[in-house]
Amino acid sequence: MSDLKPLLIEIGVEEIPAGVSARMGNALKTALEKLLKAANIEVSELRLGVTPRRLLIHVMDCPTMQADREQVIWGPPENVALKDGEPSKAAEGFARKSGLNVSDFEFTDKGDGKAKYMKAVITVKGRKVVDIIAEAMPAILRGLPSPKQMQWQDGENRSDAFIRPIRWIVARLGDEVLDFSFAGIQAGKDSYGHRMASNAKGEISAEKPFEWLEERMVIADRTARKASIVEGLEAACTAAGVTLIEDADLVEEVTDLTEWPHVITGHYLPEFLKLPIEVSRIELKHHQRCFSTQDKDGNTSNVFFAVANIKSKDPAMVAHGNERVVNARLADGMFFFERDPKESLDARVEKLSEIVFQDGLGMVGDQVRRLRGFVLDSAAELGVDANDAQRAAYLCKSDLTTGLVGEFPELQGYMGGIYAKMDGENDAVADAVSQHYAPSGADDALPTSPIACAIGVIERADKLLGYFHLGKIPTASADPFALRRAAIGLIHLLENKRNPINMTLTEVLKEAAKQWNQQRVTIAISDETQMAVTHFIHERLLGMADGFMVSKSAVDAALSGNVELPLYQHLAVAELLTKFADSEAGQAVAAANKRIANILKKAGDISLHVDEGLFEEQAEKVLFEQLNEVSSTFPTEPEAQLEALATLREPVDTFFDDVMVMADDVAVKGNRLALLGQLRALFLQLADVSKL
Repeated sequence: MSDLKPLLIEIGVEEIPAGVSARMGNALKTALEKLLKAANIEVSELRLGVTPRRLLIHVMDCPTMQADREQVIWGPPENVALKDGEPSKAAEGFARKSGLNVSDFEFTDKGDGKAKYMKAVITVKGRKVVDIIAEAMPAILRGLPSPKQMQWQDGENRSDAFIRPIRWIVARLGDEVLDFSFAGIQAGKDSYGHRMASNAKGEISAEKPFEWLEERMVIADRTARKASIVEGLEAACTAAGVTLIEDADLVEEVTDLTEWPHVITGHYLPEFLKLPIEVSRIELKHHQRCFSTQDKDGNTSNVFFAVANIKSKDPAMVAHGNERVVNARLADGMFFFERDPKESLDARVEKLSEIVFQDGLGMVGDQVRRLRGFVLDSAAELGVDANDAQRAAYLCKSDLTTGLVGEFPELQGYMGGIYAKMDGENDAVADAVSQHYAPSGADDALPTSPIACAIGVIERADKLLGYFHLGKIPTASADPFALRRAAIGLIHLLENKRNPINMTLTEVLKEAAKQWNQQRVTIAISDETQMAVTHFIHERLLGMADGFMVSKSAVDAALSGNVELPLYQHLAVAELLTKFADSEAGQAVAAANKRIANILKKAGDISLHVDEGLFEEQAEKVLFEQLNEVSSTFPTEPEAQLEALATLREPVDTFFDDVMVMADDVAVKGNRLALLGQLRALFLQLADVSKL
């Protein structure tokens, strides 16, 4: 039995951007787990450590030797391997190539009963685990995911690219170092703690690397580091008598920016409390990575918290440095907040014709006219007041010309809503302007404003059509214009039952294309572009099926029917089909529909006229009568439609048991195909059940 030793791998780098290190660490862990499993090396759990400056994997008990294993070698079949009862040249050549003698083989069945083959069982000696891992590490490191990679020339053999320059590599199994190098760095035993630690450099413990690093001011366990930050924020809030404005994304970000986090309390000038809450929050979050707070009454507080990467001997000095920067930024915000309202949003609309929407697609002013035309022409289907909707669409981009949004782009939309209220616009218009960018991410809340939902639908459809027209279609590895996010946002808005959009996807894209084509610009959205966008959105929708608690096949079936519905209704059908497909009746109906679809596909073009005089079997007559009965009373509600279609299961099963569809008589065959064609057409009024 192989000895068990601790395995430690650490890649030391310059600071990795927030949001990337955790993904790279998980990929490194997965790759090593896959490598060890493929080599049949059983280990205890791999523990992952991730900081801005390191990716670390630790295994407490790892074998030093790979176990011996038996390997089966199959050769040519007996009729090739033997000639006149003696080994053929083919058999001798195969044995020689395998490093064996013909006598080492026997003839045996592979289990398929077809023939006997040459077979030998050999024992493959296990290799040293350090050699197996060392051979694989360079390729594993090259394959780690990162948004961009760098190459640097500060030493010899620096040809390998990585997210940031590599400064050290630790790779050891017990006391034995893995013999490999990457990016010009040879693996060794020495690691580094925090930059400010007095004992930063040294030979890291293979048994207790996390404890060794913590002694040098590094919390390598990301979960523990995040918990430390959360606890520090809670303690700071208690001490300051305030409540934290929750921001999970910011917690994740500062976790990835620190190795030895400590919370610092700061205060900005009370006069900046006059600013809208999002102005100070955005400034603190996006420019200083600081947390905003509220007082005990729920009002904005001027207390904020920074997360430093070191426990300072003089926290007040660190707080003062943050306060100085925050106050300067908020002073800029106050200046613009006081100046911007001197010009109304209405007056700013003309300036949008000076802002480029996208090279080749005109200006933002052109886009606003398309948004306005869409909501005005389709107000009834969108479920909105036409006057308020067109007004909100007209004003929704005007805040792009304000100084405050120019300084803080993250405030677009939000400040538009505030300025709209200051201009005297009604709440419906102001709320729509404020919310029309939502949802900006897959997990973001949907707008509560029906008009914002309507504007969000056309804006995303407009963007997809425009960029697809230019051929800027996402690839498997690149989506520079966030078109997948636009499609996902459009899907969420169209599936929203609280603010239902009673337009089909085809109608949305057709109406959006009409707005393009009516403008006096050189853009004309073709039917082919609309189809390409439709297909792109359907692909995203299939990928989102699990999130809607429906099966992918049910979504595909619902979208493949002959009757197109608003998207939220298609998903309601998919929900019914998901449950139906798991039932005995559902499986039988789906199987019958698959059979019908295959028969009709092979038959090609057929007539749907059924002549009762050509029926030869009772099963044909019964199916036709029940099909007519269901068709004549076919309900409009999907649930009732599915129940009605399910009643056809028995006559369909009997039909296939008793009737030969492809009869010798051409007329009889055509009549039976017509009957199946009518049956399939009825099912397609709900969905293509054959896809379940």
